[in-house]
Amino acid sequence: MPETTVDVEALYAALDQKRQATQASWRDVARHLKVSPSTFTRMAQGKRPDVDTFATLLRWLGMAADDFMRPARRRKEEAEPLAMISAYLRGARTIHPKDAQALEDILQAAYRRLTTKR
Repeated sequence: MPETTVDVEALYAALDQKRQATQASWRDVARHLKVSPSTFTRMAQGKRPDVDTFATLLRWLGMAADDFMRPARRRKEEAEPLAMISAYLRGARTIHPKDAQALEDILQAAYRRLTTKR
């Protein structure tokens, strides 16, 4: 069993609230987001959307993935600093991908140097 799961019921409820607030049908939402209308039918049955659709739905909601993540256990994983930095660099619209990679390389070298046991 995975250690973290997506709360599809909560995600579907949030989508439904926004859909109702905008007075749109599920087909209207699907057309607007360029996803299959059957996505919402499957979600109503508790099935998870694929990762790209999940990202699209989150963007439409204006919410973060963490809002729908549920740990299978009570323990919360500590985020890996370099993974967080990489995600931010690659997500920055003002940084060219090659420049982001160069910064990652520099930061990885510095991080290894700082965290190596002496």
